Amino acid sequence: MDDGLIQWRPNIGPNRRVKLDAIATVMVVLKGPSLSIETAVIGDAQGGVTLLSLPAMEVIDKFAVEGGVVRSMCTVSSSESSFLAATQSGQVWMVGANVPQRGIKLLTHDGPITSMRLHENMIYIQSGWTRASYSMDGAQANCFDGMKPFHEKAQQRANRRAKIMEAEQRKTTLPQPLMLDLPVVA
Repeated sequence: MDDGLIQWRPNIGPNRRVKLDAIATVMVVLKGPSLSIETAVIGDAQGGVTLLSLPAMEVIDKFAVEGGVVRSMCTVSSSESSFLAATQSGQVWMVGANVPQRGIKLLTHDGPITSMRLHENMIYIQSGWTRASYSMDGAQANCFDGMKPFHEKAQQRANRRAKIMEAEQRKTTLPQPLMLDLPVVA
Protein backbone atom coordinates (compact mmCIF):
# COMPACT_ATOMS: atom_id res chain seq x y z
CA MET A 1 0.00 0.00 0.00
CA ASP A 2 1.09 3.63 -0.36
CA ASP A 3 2.23 3.89 3.28
CA GLY A 4 4.61 0.90 3.09
CA LEU A 5 2.13 -1.61 4.47
CA ILE A 6 2.24 -5.15 3.05
CA GLN A 7 -0.73 -7.41 3.70
CA TRP A 8 -1.00 -11.19 3.30
CA ARG A 9 -4.56 -12.43 2.76
CA PRO A 10 -4.59 -16.22 2.85
CA ASN A 11 -7.61 -18.25 1.80
CA ILE A 12 -7.65 -19.86 5.24
CA GLY A 13 -6.54 -18.10 8.40
CA PRO A 14 -6.17 -14.52 9.53
CA ASN A 15 -4.82 -11.62 7.46
CA ARG A 16 -1.29 -10.58 8.41
CA ARG A 17 0.41 -7.23 7.95
CA VAL A 18 3.86 -5.74 8.19
CA LYS A 19 4.93 -2.15 7.61
CA LEU A 20 8.10 -1.51 5.61
CA ASP A 21 10.39 1.51 5.98
CA ALA A 22 9.32 2.81 2.55
CA ILE A 23 6.79 2.15 -0.22
CA ALA A 24 7.25 -1.20 -1.94
CA THR A 25 8.22 -0.86 -5.61
CA VAL A 26 8.92 -4.45 -6.66
CA MET A 27 8.28 -7.90 -5.20
CA VAL A 28 9.55 -11.40 -5.92
CA VAL A 29 8.03 -14.41 -4.17
CA LEU A 30 9.85 -17.71 -3.79
CA LYS A 31 8.62 -21.26 -3.37
CA GLY A 32 10.20 -23.40 -0.69
CA PRO A 33 10.98 -27.13 -0.64
CA SER A 34 7.29 -27.85 -0.04
CA LEU A 35 6.52 -26.07 -3.36
CA SER A 36 4.39 -23.48 -1.58
CA ILE A 37 5.22 -19.79 -1.44
CA GLU A 38 7.42 -19.28 1.61
CA THR A 39 9.39 -16.05 1.07
CA ALA A 40 8.75 -12.59 -0.35
CA VAL A 41 11.63 -10.35 -1.40
CA ILE A 42 10.54 -6.71 -1.57
CA GLY A 43 12.40 -3.74 -3.01
CA ASP A 44 11.40 -0.28 -1.86
CA ALA A 45 11.56 3.39 -2.81
CA GLN A 46 14.54 4.10 -0.54
CA GLY A 47 16.87 1.41 -1.90
CA GLY A 48 15.99 -1.23 0.63
CA VAL A 49 15.51 -4.95 0.04
CA THR A 50 13.49 -6.82 2.67
CA LEU A 51 12.99 -10.59 2.99
CA LEU A 52 9.70 -11.66 4.59
CA SER A 53 8.63 -15.15 5.61
CA LEU A 54 5.20 -16.17 4.42
CA PRO A 55 2.58 -16.59 5.79
CA ALA A 56 4.01 -15.40 9.14
CA MET A 57 5.04 -12.01 7.62
CA GLU A 58 8.16 -11.88 9.79
CA VAL A 59 11.21 -9.93 8.59
CA ILE A 60 13.98 -12.43 7.84
CA ASP A 61 16.62 -9.96 6.71
CA LYS A 62 17.13 -6.45 5.31
CA PHE A 63 19.66 -5.09 2.83
CA ALA A 64 20.36 -1.64 1.45
CA VAL A 65 21.63 -0.64 -1.98
CA GLU A 66 22.72 2.71 -3.36
CA GLY A 67 21.19 4.20 -6.48
CA GLY A 68 17.70 5.10 -5.32
CA VAL A 69 14.47 3.27 -5.98
CA VAL A 70 14.73 -0.50 -6.49
CA ARG A 71 13.04 -1.04 -9.87
CA SER A 72 13.69 -4.72 -10.61
CA MET A 73 14.86 -7.88 -8.84
CA CYS A 74 15.60 -11.50 -9.57
CA THR A 75 17.11 -14.46 -7.74
CA VAL A 76 20.69 -15.52 -8.33
CA SER A 77 19.88 -19.20 -7.86
CA SER A 78 17.09 -21.19 -6.28
CA SER A 79 19.43 -22.84 -3.78
CA GLU A 80 20.93 -19.59 -2.44
CA SER A 81 19.42 -16.62 -0.72
CA SER A 82 21.16 -14.10 -2.98
CA PHE A 83 19.32 -11.62 -5.18
CA LEU A 84 20.05 -9.09 -7.87
CA ALA A 85 18.50 -5.67 -7.31
CA ALA A 86 18.46 -3.01 -10.04
CA THR A 87 17.89 0.65 -9.28
CA GLN A 88 16.46 3.79 -10.85
CA SER A 89 19.97 5.09 -11.53
CA GLY A 90 20.97 1.93 -13.43
CA GLN A 91 23.03 0.17 -10.77
CA VAL A 92 22.81 -3.61 -10.35
CA TRP A 93 23.62 -5.00 -6.92
CA MET A 94 23.94 -8.53 -5.60
CA VAL A 95 22.60 -8.72 -2.05
CA GLY A 96 22.33 -11.60 0.36
CA ALA A 97 23.47 -12.95 3.70
CA ASN A 98 26.29 -14.92 2.04
CA VAL A 99 27.45 -12.02 -0.17
CA PRO A 100 30.58 -10.21 1.08
CA GLN A 101 29.61 -7.03 2.95
CA ARG A 102 25.97 -8.13 2.38
CA GLY A 103 25.93 -6.30 -0.95
CA ILE A 104 28.20 -5.84 -3.97
CA LYS A 105 27.66 -3.45 -6.87
CA LEU A 106 28.12 -5.49 -10.05
CA LEU A 107 27.61 -2.89 -12.77
CA THR A 108 26.10 0.43 -13.78
CA HIS A 109 23.88 0.69 -16.84
CA ASP A 110 23.20 4.06 -18.48
CA GLY A 111 19.54 4.43 -17.57
CA PRO A 112 16.90 3.17 -15.18
CA ILE A 113 16.45 -0.60 -15.31
CA THR A 114 12.82 -1.59 -15.80
CA SER A 115 13.27 -5.38 -15.83
CA MET A 116 16.06 -7.87 -15.34
CA ARG A 117 16.68 -11.61 -15.40
CA LEU A 118 19.66 -13.88 -14.86
CA HIS A 119 20.27 -16.82 -17.19
CA GLU A 120 23.46 -18.89 -17.31
CA ASN A 121 25.52 -16.21 -15.51
CA MET A 122 24.39 -13.49 -17.92
CA ILE A 123 22.33 -10.55 -16.68
CA TYR A 124 19.71 -9.46 -19.22
CA ILE A 125 18.43 -5.93 -18.72
CA GLN A 126 15.55 -4.00 -20.23
CA SER A 127 15.82 -0.23 -19.85
CA GLY A 128 12.97 1.46 -21.68
CA TRP A 129 13.52 0.60 -25.37
CA THR A 130 17.09 -0.59 -24.74
CA ARG A 131 18.07 -4.20 -24.09
CA ALA A 132 21.51 -5.15 -22.86
CA SER A 133 23.30 -8.19 -21.51
CA TYR A 134 26.16 -8.19 -19.03
CA SER A 135 28.37 -10.87 -17.56
CA MET A 136 28.48 -11.23 -13.78
CA ASP A 137 31.75 -9.27 -13.67
CA GLY A 138 29.99 -6.23 -15.17
CA ALA A 139 31.33 -6.46 -18.73
CA GLN A 140 28.72 -5.58 -21.34
CA ALA A 141 28.25 -8.41 -23.83
CA ASN A 142 25.49 -7.01 -26.03
CA CYS A 143 23.34 -3.90 -26.39
CA PHE A 144 20.37 -3.20 -28.65
CA ASP A 145 18.95 0.32 -28.80
CA GLY A 146 15.29 -0.05 -29.69
CA MET A 147 15.06 3.70 -30.34
CA LYS A 148 17.57 3.54 -33.21
CA PRO A 149 14.95 2.75 -35.91
CA PHE A 150 12.83 5.66 -34.65
CA HIS A 151 15.82 8.03 -34.80
CA GLU A 152 16.62 6.85 -38.33
CA LYS A 153 13.01 7.39 -39.46
CA ALA A 154 12.99 10.85 -37.84
CA GLN A 155 16.17 11.73 -39.75
CA GLN A 156 14.62 10.52 -43.01
CA ARG A 157 11.51 12.64 -42.37
CA ALA A 158 13.69 15.67 -41.62
CA ASN A 159 15.61 15.12 -44.88
CA ARG A 160 12.36 14.90 -46.88
CA ARG A 161 11.05 18.08 -45.25
CA ALA A 162 14.30 19.88 -46.05
CA LYS A 163 14.09 18.82 -49.72
CA ILE A 164 10.47 19.99 -49.97
CA MET A 165 11.36 23.33 -48.36
CA GLU A 166 14.30 23.74 -50.73
CA ALA A 167 12.08 23.00 -53.76
CA GLU A 168 9.49 25.53 -52.52
CA GLN A 169 12.24 28.13 -52.05
CA ARG A 170 13.51 27.56 -55.60
CA LYS A 171 9.99 28.03 -56.97
CA THR A 172 9.63 31.44 -55.32
CA THR A 173 13.04 32.72 -56.49
CA LEU A 174 12.58 31.78 -60.16
CA PRO A 175 11.09 34.50 -62.39
CA GLN A 176 7.39 33.94 -62.99
CA PRO A 177 6.26 33.68 -66.63
CA LEU A 178 4.02 36.46 -67.89
CA MET A 179 0.40 35.54 -67.92
CA LEU A 180 -1.54 36.80 -70.90
CA ASP A 181 -5.09 37.80 -70.48
CA LEU A 182 -7.13 35.09 -72.11
CA PRO A 183 -10.72 35.73 -73.04
CA VAL A 184 -13.20 33.88 -70.93
CA VAL A 185 -15.49 31.72 -72.94
CA ALA A 186 -18.87 31.31 -71.43
